[in-house]
Amino acid sequence: MKDEALLKASGALTGGIGGLADTCGSMIGASMILGSVCGRGRQDVEKGREKLGKSVRQAADFYHWFKGETGTVNCREIITRHGNGTFYNFGDPEQGKAAREAGVFDKCVALVQKIAAKAAEMLWDIIEEEKKG
Repeated sequence: MKDEALLKASGALTGGIGGLADTCGSMIGASMILGSVCGRGRQDVEKGREKLGKSVRQAADFYHWFKGETGTVNCREIITRHGNGTFYNFGDPEQGKAAREAGVFDKCVALVQKIAAKAAEMLWDIIEEEKKG
Protein backbone atom coordinates (compact mmCIF):
# COMPACT_ATOMS: atom_id res chain seq x y z
CA MET A 1 0.00 0.00 0.00
CA LYS A 2 1.63 3.21 -1.16
CA ASP A 3 -0.93 5.68 0.21
CA GLU A 4 0.37 6.56 3.69
CA ALA A 5 -2.91 8.17 4.81
CA LEU A 6 -4.92 5.11 3.79
CA LEU A 7 -2.45 2.81 5.55
CA LYS A 8 -2.67 4.86 8.74
CA ALA A 9 -6.48 5.02 8.61
CA SER A 10 -6.78 1.27 8.12
CA GLY A 11 -4.91 0.59 11.38
CA ALA A 12 -7.87 1.97 13.33
CA LEU A 13 -10.01 -0.85 11.93
CA THR A 14 -7.98 -3.50 13.76
CA GLY A 15 -9.91 -5.77 16.09
CA GLY A 16 -13.30 -5.00 14.63
CA ILE A 17 -13.05 -1.19 14.51
CA GLY A 18 -10.92 0.18 17.30
CA GLY A 19 -10.64 -3.17 19.06
CA LEU A 20 -14.37 -3.21 19.86
CA ALA A 21 -15.01 -6.51 18.03
CA ASP A 22 -17.76 -5.03 15.88
CA THR A 23 -17.60 -5.15 12.06
CA CYS A 24 -14.47 -6.95 10.84
CA GLY A 25 -11.87 -4.31 10.08
CA SER A 26 -10.27 -6.31 7.28
CA MET A 27 -13.61 -6.47 5.47
CA ILE A 28 -14.03 -2.71 5.78
CA GLY A 29 -10.39 -2.08 4.87
CA ALA A 30 -10.62 -4.19 1.73
CA SER A 31 -13.79 -2.32 0.75
CA MET A 32 -11.92 0.96 1.24
CA ILE A 33 -9.11 -0.23 -1.02
CA LEU A 34 -11.58 -1.27 -3.72
CA GLY A 35 -13.27 2.12 -3.45
CA SER A 36 -9.96 3.96 -3.59
CA VAL A 37 -9.21 2.33 -6.93
CA CYS A 38 -12.57 2.45 -8.68
CA GLY A 39 -14.51 5.05 -6.70
CA ARG A 40 -15.43 8.63 -7.42
CA GLY A 41 -12.84 11.31 -6.83
CA ARG A 42 -13.01 15.09 -6.78
CA GLN A 43 -11.90 15.30 -10.40
CA ASP A 44 -14.56 12.87 -11.63
CA VAL A 45 -17.18 15.45 -12.56
CA GLU A 46 -18.28 13.78 -15.78
CA LYS A 47 -18.22 10.13 -14.70
CA GLY A 48 -18.71 10.70 -10.97
CA ARG A 49 -22.09 9.00 -10.61
CA GLU A 50 -20.95 6.06 -12.75
CA LYS A 51 -17.77 5.63 -10.70
CA LEU A 52 -19.67 5.87 -7.42
CA GLY A 53 -22.11 3.22 -8.61
CA LYS A 54 -19.26 0.95 -9.65
CA SER A 55 -17.50 1.27 -6.30
CA VAL A 56 -20.75 0.59 -4.43
CA ARG A 57 -21.31 -2.57 -6.50
CA GLN A 58 -17.72 -3.68 -5.88
CA ALA A 59 -18.13 -3.20 -2.13
CA ALA A 60 -21.45 -5.10 -2.18
CA ASP A 61 -19.90 -7.96 -4.15
CA PHE A 62 -17.00 -8.10 -1.70
CA TYR A 63 -19.36 -7.98 1.30
CA HIS A 64 -21.40 -10.90 -0.04
CA TRP A 65 -18.24 -12.90 -0.76
CA PHE A 66 -16.89 -12.17 2.74
CA LYS A 67 -20.15 -13.11 4.46
CA GLY A 68 -20.32 -16.29 2.39
CA GLU A 69 -16.79 -17.21 3.49
CA THR A 70 -17.18 -16.41 7.18
CA GLY A 71 -20.94 -16.56 7.78
CA THR A 72 -20.81 -13.09 9.37
CA VAL A 73 -19.13 -9.70 9.13
CA ASN A 74 -18.99 -9.36 12.93
CA CYS A 75 -15.52 -9.59 14.45
CA ARG A 76 -16.84 -10.90 17.80
CA GLU A 77 -18.50 -13.84 16.04
CA ILE A 78 -15.40 -14.54 13.96
CA ILE A 79 -13.15 -14.45 17.05
CA THR A 80 -15.55 -16.75 18.90
CA ARG A 81 -15.49 -19.24 16.01
CA HIS A 82 -11.69 -19.04 15.84
CA GLY A 83 -11.65 -19.60 19.63
CA ASN A 84 -13.80 -22.76 19.36
CA GLY A 85 -16.74 -21.08 21.06
CA THR A 86 -14.78 -18.76 23.35
CA PHE A 87 -14.63 -15.01 22.77
CA TYR A 88 -11.29 -13.42 23.61
CA ASN A 89 -11.13 -9.70 24.26
CA PHE A 90 -7.86 -8.71 22.60
CA GLY A 91 -7.80 -5.49 24.62
CA ASP A 92 -7.36 -7.46 27.85
CA PRO A 93 -3.71 -8.59 28.17
CA GLU A 94 -4.57 -11.92 29.79
CA GLN A 95 -7.26 -12.72 27.24
CA GLY A 96 -4.95 -11.58 24.44
CA LYS A 97 -2.31 -14.04 25.68
CA ALA A 98 -4.91 -16.81 25.90
CA ALA A 99 -6.09 -15.98 22.35
CA ARG A 100 -2.51 -16.29 21.08
CA GLU A 101 -2.10 -19.63 22.84
CA ALA A 102 -5.40 -20.85 21.40
CA GLY A 103 -4.26 -19.90 17.88
CA VAL A 104 -6.95 -17.24 17.42
CA PHE A 105 -4.46 -14.62 16.16
CA ASP A 106 -3.03 -17.07 13.62
CA LYS A 107 -6.54 -17.79 12.34
CA CYS A 108 -7.28 -14.07 12.08
CA VAL A 109 -4.03 -13.50 10.18
CA ALA A 110 -4.93 -16.32 7.79
CA LEU A 111 -8.36 -14.76 7.27
CA VAL A 112 -6.84 -11.33 6.60
CA GLN A 113 -4.49 -12.92 4.05
CA LYS A 114 -7.44 -14.59 2.33
CA ILE A 115 -9.34 -11.29 2.31
CA ALA A 116 -6.34 -9.43 0.87
CA ALA A 117 -5.97 -12.07 -1.85
CA LYS A 118 -9.65 -11.75 -2.80
CA ALA A 119 -9.43 -7.94 -2.85
CA ALA A 120 -6.30 -8.16 -5.04
CA GLU A 121 -8.12 -10.54 -7.39
CA MET A 122 -11.05 -8.12 -7.62
CA LEU A 123 -8.67 -5.20 -8.23
CA TRP A 124 -6.93 -7.14 -10.97
CA ASP A 125 -10.28 -7.78 -12.63
CA ILE A 126 -11.16 -4.07 -12.38
CA ILE A 127 -7.85 -3.03 -13.94
CA GLU A 128 -8.18 -5.58 -16.75
CA GLU A 129 -11.77 -4.49 -17.42
CA GLU A 130 -10.70 -0.84 -17.62
CA LYS A 131 -7.95 -1.75 -20.13
CA LYS A 132 -10.56 -3.31 -22.42
CA GLY A 133 -12.85 -0.41 -22.52
